[in-house]
Amino acid sequence: MPVRILALLAVLCLPLPAQAQARVAGKIELAEGIARIHDKERRERRPAVGEQVFEGDAITTAPRAELHLRMADGASFIVRERTRITITAYVADGGDGDRSLIDLAEGALRAITGWIGKHNRANYAVRTPLVTIGVRGTDHEPTHLIQGDARGAPGSYDKVNAGLAVMSSPQGSVEIPANKAAFLSPGGVPPQLLAAVPDFFKPGRYEQEFTARARQLERALDELRKGRVDELLKLKDGKLNLPKAPTGDELRKGFGNLFKR
Repeated sequence: MPVRILALLAVLCLPLPAQAQARVAGKIELAEGIARIHDKERRERRPAVGEQVFEGDAITTAPRAELHLRMADGASFIVRERTRITITAYVADGGDGDRSLIDLAEGALRAITGWIGKHNRANYAVRTPLVTIGVRGTDHEPTHLIQGDARGAPGSYDKVNAGLAVMSSPQGSVEIPANKAAFLSPGGVPPQLLAAVPDFFKPGRYEQEFTARARQLERALDELRKGRVDELLKLKDGKLNLPKAPTGDELRKGFGNLFKR
């Protein structure tokens, strides 16, 4: 076996540097229908229950599709049908630097906030092409409809189920209390509360199961946050039982076994 091939195999066996690995943002708890995820490098994969989603992932759902995500800070998301989102930023280390930024290009999202929405409210936002939505410990449903969508008039919406949200644009802002919805059209007027919640805000097929799981997580947020902090402290102190990288002798022995006939 030529030396240069052995050298190449050795390089391929080395662990990737930490900075090359995308930050875990959450995991998939339900995958229904046709959906696609593209990472920062535009590599495509199909979502599957139990798999992770990462900072920088772009998620697209087809008609009648739905994804449920459990995020790293204990938040719970539903990505509804005909929706395009990007997990632009997601840091859940239990400190002041935690942040959540979701870009909603089209469609509908339900978000029950985790410890970022509870302890780092200024660092939580859902952003559409028209507005930025912030929260105060909230269960809300940001929606952005484009021209021609049969669900409703084009523009950005948010319905609040619990807590409070704030919809902001260059034209102004509006607070959205529980059981109310707000709207901003592509025109130049400020966002405004609606007299009635639009009919397209309706629960999906798995809404009850989603809500039950999310409420369980809500009750454990502080414990989850503390666990994350403790995990990082152990990692910093070298106390986690992480797999060791192979030594040079181990690599040479492994290659020898590999090429034995």
